[in-house]
Amino acid sequence: MVKKHFIWEDGKYKLLNVGGSMASFDELKERAEKSFVAEGAKGLQATIQLNIEGSTNMFYEINDGSLNVGEGDHSDPDLTLTFDSIETMDKVLSGDQAAAMQAFMTGKVKFTGDMALGQKLGSVFKAPEW
Repeated sequence: MVKKHFIWEDGKYKLLNVGGSMASFDELKERAEKSFVAEGAKGLQATIQLNIEGSTNMFYEINDGSLNVGEGDHSDPDLTLTFDSIETMDKVLSGDQAAAMQAFMTGKVKFTGDMALGQKLGSVFKAPEW
């Protein structure tokens, strides 16, 4: 079965993975930038590595309200999150603490590094609009 990923944009749903391929780095970067809350990241300096099974690895560099998204692996992240899917990543980064805890308890996401930083992500990213 082919999974399809959508994002709400300009008043309509946009298909993110055409032809059965996983979302590209550019699509994931765009989603991160649109869901980033600069005010929630004021005073925060952190690097977060995101590994998504079946997709690209990427990292977020957060510096006092700004976000840089890079492709690949960062050499020294403060926190590494490994997700079983893009859907799990969306749930964990949505700020829904119950969904994040359930994903962690069921092994859908694994954390390495600064766990306190992981708890701050709900104020740094808003929920995806589906």
